[in-house]
Amino acid sequence: MTLVVLAGESDGLPQSVTGPITQDLELMNLGSESGSLLMDKLPQELLIEIFQFALVEHAGQANTVNPLLLGKICRSWRATVFETCTFWEEVNLIINPHCSIQLSLLAEWTARAGSLPLSVSIIDPKGLLNAQEEFTRLLGLIRSLSPRTHSLVFETLIPFYDEWQNCGFADYSWPLLSKLSLATTHEGSDLSDPASKLDFSSCPMLTTATIKSFYHSYISLPWRSLVHLRFDSVLCSEIYTALQSCTSLDTLKAHGIVEDNAFVGDATLHHQLKSLTLKSERYKGDCRECCRIFNSLRIPELRTLKIKLTSSRPATVGHRFDIYPCISQSRCQLSELSIEGASLKEQIFLDCLRLLPSLSTLRLSNNAWLDAQPQPTVLGPSFLIFILATDPAQPPILPNLKALTFEESWVGFSAKLLVDLLASRWDDSGAGVGDLATLQSVRFAPLAQLGDMWNISEDDEAAFEKWRQRGYDIKVEGWKP
Repeated sequence: MTLVVLAGESDGLPQSVTGPITQDLELMNLGSESGSLLMDKLPQELLIEIFQFALVEHAGQANTVNPLLLGKICRSWRATVFETCTFWEEVNLIINPHCSIQLSLLAEWTARAGSLPLSVSIIDPKGLLNAQEEFTRLLGLIRSLSPRTHSLVFETLIPFYDEWQNCGFADYSWPLLSKLSLATTHEGSDLSDPASKLDFSSCPMLTTATIKSFYHSYISLPWRSLVHLRFDSVLCSEIYTALQSCTSLDTLKAHGIVEDNAFVGDATLHHQLKSLTLKSERYKGDCRECCRIFNSLRIPELRTLKIKLTSSRPATVGHRFDIYPCISQSRCQLSELSIEGASLKEQIFLDCLRLLPSLSTLRLSNNAWLDAQPQPTVLGPSFLIFILATDPAQPPILPNLKALTFEESWVGFSAKLLVDLLASRWDDSGAGVGDLATLQSVRFAPLAQLGDMWNISEDDEAAFEKWRQRGYDIKVEGWKP
């Protein structure tokens, strides 16, 4: 469960949770004699299970249920809550103007967890944590909690990390730490003394790390033992260096990729990587470096690939992205492929799909399509026929495809072609219906070259409804002027 400490304190209860939830509880008459008698009859073990369900179900919401709220209902509930350590092992502290009260409450909260491993998240979105006294109190508390902290999240101003370095960071002990997230706020990313790193390299259990807005060279991690890694706002060269260092990496997510001329990388073989996400939507120019780093990889075990270059369809051919070299030379068998905001050559992309008979999920959104020159063009009917067409003498090109999403790209084929191809799969009553019906979900919202090519007729809508009743998930949007 995630326990949210948001505001100031009123009789031991955060003010942010004394509004609608308290009113709802009053309407339930839980404090009345009949309500008390009903709850008193429940075995304590069952009551604890109910409380745990409530805390998990509402975790992270603005008006979240938390142990302090439950403890205000009646004396027996208060005793149950305060004597159960598991209710206090996770805390999410969002700094507000009442920092001093929050830090006191944080100390009491974590103390009630007893010796249980802790999950601690401290986020300062407005940069309110800035006084020396507050730094000293918080860092002293974190030092005392570090031996039993298994998950740690910090998102603060750079002065906090500077003070952490200055107060003997190397003396902190993290024997249980398995998940770490470090981020800066207000666009600061440079430590005052970059030579003095935040050193987590000796954490024996650390397998999951997220670094936001820092140069990753400022953070020392046990790179060879990392299994899951996420970068936000990262240079191409840093991604390449991390991939060379993280030999056990299973998942890599790189968001907000920044191109840098310093990147020079040879082909790198990574045997373990199974999921790769590359997002450089903040960048408005070319994406050659991002393409280079992707095609420098040889990742035979890759199963999930997600690429997002921009948030909208490219207006020029500047975002050309060719995934064929990596896929063909890695000889991987993807189960999920998602591409957004790229300029793709249709034939090369189809050649790539031929190499992926294992593909079960394909998502294409806001892409531009290029011809052989290459120049921007519309996506022709050959693309749709290639993916969806069936032939009694030949199985589908993507026999394991279960979900297809196509959105916001110019097409030169009609809605009727899509309906006919789906009917050839879903209305087939022959012996091959099992194979053809593997496709379970289709979502289409293209930009038609001519408006009247993508009109959805009443007959089409009737066919969609018939397929939905048979268990298929289908959503097709008509042309909107």
